[in-house]
Amino acid sequence: MATSPLRHEVIRIYKELLYLGREYPLGYDYFRPRLHKAFKAKSNLQNEEDIRKGIAQAEYVKKGKADSQ
Repeated sequence: MATSPLRHEVIRIYKELLYLGREYPLGYDYFRPRLHKAFKAKSNLQNEEDIRKGIAQAEYVKKGKADSQ
């Protein structure tokens, strides 16, 4: 089974959010499990359009986090 080209995008945004989570006010130990849970909840997506929507949502969260710093 070939890996989806979107897989790399999902991993990239996950890592970026993890990195930004180090500065989270409640701490990294609070942030990381919640991020993992959010990504795990979307792990069953198969449709490319749905995956792209999830990536867009993560990018939105990332921008909001970056703007608040």
